[in-house]
Amino acid sequence: MGKISATFLGHRPRRIDWIATILVVTGVLLGLLAGCGGVASQPQPMVDEVFVEKMVEVEAEEAGFAAPEMGAPREPADNSMQATERLIIRTGGISLVVEDTRGVRTAIERLVADMADQGAFVVSADEYGGDAEGNQPHITMSIRVPATRFGAVMDQLAAMAVEVTSRNESAQDVTEEYVDLEARLESLEAARQRLLEIMEQARATKDLLEAEQQLTQREAEIESIKGRMQYLEQSSRLSSIWIELQPYILSQPVGQQWRPVETARRAVEALADGLRGFGDFLIFFAIALLPWLLLLALAIYVTYRLVRWLTRRRRERRAPDQPEAD
Repeated sequence: MGKISATFLGHRPRRIDWIATILVVTGVLLGLLAGCGGVASQPQPMVDEVFVEKMVEVEAEEAGFAAPEMGAPREPADNSMQATERLIIRTGGISLVVEDTRGVRTAIERLVADMADQGAFVVSADEYGGDAEGNQPHITMSIRVPATRFGAVMDQLAAMAVEVTSRNESAQDVTEEYVDLEARLESLEAARQRLLEIMEQARATKDLLEAEQQLTQREAEIESIKGRMQYLEQSSRLSSIWIELQPYILSQPVGQQWRPVETARRAVEALADGLRGFGDFLIFFAIALLPWLLLLALAIYVTYRLVRWLTRRRRERRAPDQPEAD
């Protein structure tokens, strides 16, 4: 009995080691099989998911963010730029009293023509008033001149006048707006290029149509921004000046000549206007008022006849009751 116990106790530790080893190996094999099964069962990304990821990258680039690799944090892209020069839009207005408005207008047109090689031109010129007796008309003009000559041109215009009744100058700095538009344009062009690449790689018709719709929208925004930038550039390069030319009163002819024929003509016109007005009144009266007046007169006449008839009947009833005279 003692030998059997000793033998059993002597082999027990070795048997336990074998069992533990078998359990460890089995666990490792099960873990490897589970890992392989998980990898094999992992779904592959579909074409739509890839397309969505690319569209998100396009939106991020347009919004001013860099498009990093998948899983990496997105950081804002540096779209700032240094303006090479300030964009200043200068405008002015001047009102002049001159002896010869037409002559000054010709001088202004000649002044603008001398700067035509720099882009200057006459925008508009309107003339009103004046007559054959030599009275000068009022003239308003709008011109565009180089911004570098703005102050000099304003002084030259003032020198043409007998009196300057008003003069105003203003400036607007649009540099910040221009820089923002330029950065926005750069982002939109990058997004457009990315959309073109997506359209080349698109496999589904739905993805291609969606990318094309986004591309059309981006191109419209790009053209709008380019137009605004061009307007700002031209406005800062050519300043606008509004001019008013008023005739000098002392230089106008007195004009005290008597014209009886002209007076008779005005009298005949007044008579004709009066007759036309009276005729219009008669037509209006006959159509709009006369029927109502006739109805009113008829009602009054019927009422009068009715009252008179009732009065006669009352008198006839009272007549038999009176005693006859002896």
